Amino acid sequence: MATSQEHKNPNGLEAVQETLARLGVAGDADWMALVLFARNLVSVMDLFTEDQKAQLQARVFEQMAKRPLDQRRFRHIVQHIQTFLLDNQKMSDLRSQLAAERQGFDALYEEMGKVFTEIQHSTQAREHKIQRMGAATEQDIAEAESPAEVLRRLRGMITDMVSQAREEARSWQERARQLEHTANFDPLLSELYSRRALDAQLSAAQERCRRSNTPMSLMFLDVDNFKTINDTHGHQVGDGVLRVLAAILSAHAMSFSGYAARFGGEELVILCEGLTEATAVARAEDIRQDVARCPFVPHLTSPETVPPLHVTVSIGVAQIGPGQNASDLVLAADQAMYAAKTQGRNRVVAHGSLTPSRTT
Repeated sequence: MATSQEHKNPNGLEAVQETLARLGVAGDADWMALVLFARNLVSVMDLFTEDQKAQLQARVFEQMAKRPLDQRRFRHIVQHIQTFLLDNQKMSDLRSQLAAERQGFDALYEEMGKVFTEIQHSTQAREHKIQRMGAATEQDIAEAESPAEVLRRLRGMITDMVSQAREEARSWQERARQLEHTANFDPLLSELYSRRALDAQLSAAQERCRRSNTPMSLMFLDVDNFKTINDTHGHQVGDGVLRVLAAILSAHAMSFSGYAARFGGEELVILCEGLTEATAVARAEDIRQDVARCPFVPHLTSPETVPPLHVTVSIGVAQIGPGQNASDLVLAADQAMYAAKTQGRNRVVAHGSLTPSRTT
């Protein structure tokens, strides 16, 4: 039960002030902000694991236990916090995701630019063709021996124009499909939807499942030791691993109408409408086994040969619950995936099997 003192001072400000006074920096706003950040804000950062947050807090208070608490030490602690916040795997994944988004936008803008140029050229060509048709019609009228001959020639010109228009329409339909693919699919893993398309699909799927009262689950996959693969063999090999993995995921997703997408970096997801968490776990186990059995043979342009790599994935699975939204589902699946990593990798973990303390 909370004491009256805790009700009066929910953030422990008096305790913080007493600590600062004991350290000789009472009333210093900078140190007050630093302590409050370490005590209160760090604990609610969903971006990091509980172990990571505990390490940061311990590091901050360890440094504050040293003397003197001057501006030099303050800047040193702040620099450590900045490094922690910016130089970690999660932020690296976010930067990779932003880079992929920029690459996707660049590809889409380039494709749209080409389409607009082709539309302009096509319009100009059509106008010139109509002008030539008009001039040819006048000449036919002047040279024709009868009205029937004029109609025959005019009918032939119109037939040619209609045939060309149909061919042009088919070409524009294909270009429209190409634009749609560029907009919705990942630029590197062309078999998987992009993060932008996934976000839109999550919201739409949640509404569909709500109306039909059907379950919705999410598989969250991460390649085990992917950084080691990149560091040892290079990003070209790492990209090849992701492409093979994307093909496996896409094939499995098609078998149960799943929506396979790249979440960011080496993190991939499959959205499962109509599947409970238990059923999605069984499907995820099939994927895990197929990945573990698949020999990844790097295809390099250089003469250097790399032996087949045996890659594994950790998979977290979660089902959206009452009152939850798509963001809650992603967070739950992500937490389950990290639990799979913690438990030894190369395994599937259901969010429903986690204890409450590990899901906060």
